[in-house]
Amino acid sequence: MEYKVKGITFTMDELSSIPLMDIKTQTVSRSHLFHFLPGNKSAVMLLRAGDYVEPDFIAKYLDRGLESVYQLPIVSEDDLLVYRSFWERLRNCRTQQEQFKTRDEVIKRIALDFFQNREKCFLSFVISCFDEFHIYQSLVMDKFQRSSLVLYSRALLTSSISVVASLCSGYADYKFIKDFYNTCFIMDYGLVEYQNYNFTIGMACESERKDPGTGLSLLERMKRSKGEIQTFLQHPNMSYEYAITQSENFHHPEILEMIKMHHEKTDGLGFPNGYSYSAMSDSETLLTFCDYMVPFEEHEFVVGDGFKILFDGFGDLKRLTNKNRLPILKVIKSWDEIMKWAIESARKVDKEVLGEAS
Repeated sequence: MEYKVKGITFTMDELSSIPLMDIKTQTVSRSHLFHFLPGNKSAVMLLRAGDYVEPDFIAKYLDRGLESVYQLPIVSEDDLLVYRSFWERLRNCRTQQEQFKTRDEVIKRIALDFFQNREKCFLSFVISCFDEFHIYQSLVMDKFQRSSLVLYSRALLTSSISVVASLCSGYADYKFIKDFYNTCFIMDYGLVEYQNYNFTIGMACESERKDPGTGLSLLERMKRSKGEIQTFLQHPNMSYEYAITQSENFHHPEILEMIKMHHEKTDGLGFPNGYSYSAMSDSETLLTFCDYMVPFEEHEFVVGDGFKILFDGFGDLKRLTNKNRLPILKVIKSWDEIMKWAIESARKVDKEVLGEAS
């Protein structure tokens, strides 16, 4: 019998039972979790792959008498092991030469998994980054997920993309990558920390992403309140205010200053402080790049979504009409060049494998 729940189609043969107590909490779920109603005629989704597993999730369903649930994994354990081994190697590099050798292998693997084959879920990469780099307490994840699934999924995606963007731009130091991951993860947290985020502000943020400089005019055109406009304009500073409370967990806490810069423009007409390109370092522009790569929409992790996230997302960014207003052209060039090299390398690997098989 085939089931379809919230757009996900599966059969009982694809599921396996897992005791509730065996589900790891305070991490990102690698499986869809289901419960079947009496008679197994219909299924209820309890948690999606990619959702944060809160401790009270287990307690809630144990209290309701459930001892086990059914899981539909979409993450490859083999892929998780591969990326975890990369991060371990990067963590243990002693020389810059070792760092860049590892960097090259990571980028080639990303090209193979998400550009060449296009059959793998990006969640494997997301979870490997989260497990390796993430520093924040459960409270942050809970607040993101409970307040806005859009901002929650964007935090997971932009922070994971930040690892790729760092490597593509020549930043291969483990400590920098970890700090940058957590800076990127928290850059929009001010929108939920102060409970001011709503659908209209989300529309303004997406308008700004698609056409830099239009977010404020959208809010003004819709005659939104001064409070909403201030939330939109000040959210980089609001996010920074929370981030600095976590500075002791950073190797280089000065990196958090980047958060205040991710909506500034080359011409000085950005927000919240009106800095121009000349006031920004190359590393500070990386955060803007990651922010503009990911739409303000809820992402559902599926097989093959890595290509859409990385390739289509980058293509959309390159096609922005006003991208020259963003201080990211150098980052775009670096990403473009190294990804072309990595994709070509991945094609050679495939040809070699096919040659050996024949």
